[in-house]
Amino acid sequence: VSFRSCTGARSLARQSSTSRELVAECESAIASGTLPGRGSTLHTKLTQEVHRLRSANDEIVEQVASLKKSRAELVAEGDASIAHIRSEGSSFSLPSLQMADSALTAGAIQLVETLHGIEALDREVASMRSSQIQNYLDVGALKRQRAAIEKTEEVTQLCNQAYSAVEEALPEEEISRLEVEILDTVQRLRKESDSVADAILATRKDIGNVVSESRSIQLSLRVRRGKAEPESDKLRATLVAKLYEVRRKSAKLTQLRDIQAYNVKLIAGLERARHALQRHTEVHGLIASGNKEHMETEVKVLMRDLDVCQKLIQELEAMIAAHSAEASEVTAKLRGLDDEVTPETSSLRERLIAALRQEEFCTTRLAVLRKVQAQDVKFLAELAQATMKA
Repeated sequence: VSFRSCTGARSLARQSSTSRELVAECESAIASGTLPGRGSTLHTKLTQEVHRLRSANDEIVEQVASLKKSRAELVAEGDASIAHIRSEGSSFSLPSLQMADSALTAGAIQLVETLHGIEALDREVASMRSSQIQNYLDVGALKRQRAAIEKTEEVTQLCNQAYSAVEEALPEEEISRLEVEILDTVQRLRKESDSVADAILATRKDIGNVVSESRSIQLSLRVRRGKAEPESDKLRATLVAKLYEVRRKSAKLTQLRDIQAYNVKLIAGLERARHALQRHTEVHGLIASGNKEHMETEVKVLMRDLDVCQKLIQELEAMIAAHSAEASEVTAKLRGLDDEVTPETSSLRERLIAALRQEEFCTTRLAVLRKVQAQDVKFLAELAQATMKA
């Protein structure tokens, strides 16, 4: 059996840029608060990309099956040759097995070629499995973004209905219905978050166990430094597998944290919408009562809330400036270490991302506070007008 390279395998090289671009587009839309819903172009593209990656993985599975068939033939041939060599015993080292130019005999040369053929196929399969794994990771990332779109659409619709009800002063029955619907959604998201929290605890425990095992293997390897015997190779291969397991579980932990954080954002939005409905009911109840003293007291409460919001806004503006300055400073340092990949550059990059993320969070909070201020001003205007008439 001769070795046949699978030239078609190279054509399965991943085109992950589309997946990354779609994920980045979703995250940007989430940050801006403009994430589209089901049936949107972005939602459709996510679904199409998931199908494309699944089809690519189906092709990889077929290619791997073909490679393994060829590999099985080569392995059988190699095992037979090695068995023959073992049966010959020490005669394999006799000069009769060597040519005058010290090259191996034809049989030995054929065995070496077979072994190299198996090695090449193993590397080909490993490469394709790596592509398959990355495709699965991309599918997971795309599905999470698609789920975010669907959850956000539901929450956004509820919030918009709540704020529209406040603006249009809808009947109390409609306000109560929206409050109940919002509360049900919040409770569902909290239940999901509780489940995620349990999974996070279990994953952290798993990571700790694997890290402990990795340290034990590293200690065993210290006494074998400079050696490349089978036992050392086995330990190193096991260590690599354990380190990748830590990486894999850490990625899972990050995904769970992302879900947890996003649910908190959604719950916060729903709670603010429900609070707006409650404040609307309270203010309009006061206006309907015609009690001037109570309305004036409420005006003082609203003025105090405005002052609190304004103070928070000023603090956030200062924090944004500080984070922006830090991001510029760290960027300059990284540019000066352009060709280096060290723990220092890793720490700097983490600082840069943290500064930018904090600036994003502060900006989002500012948008929320501005909305709260606008609502309070509206209530103040309504109360002021009603007080004049009382």
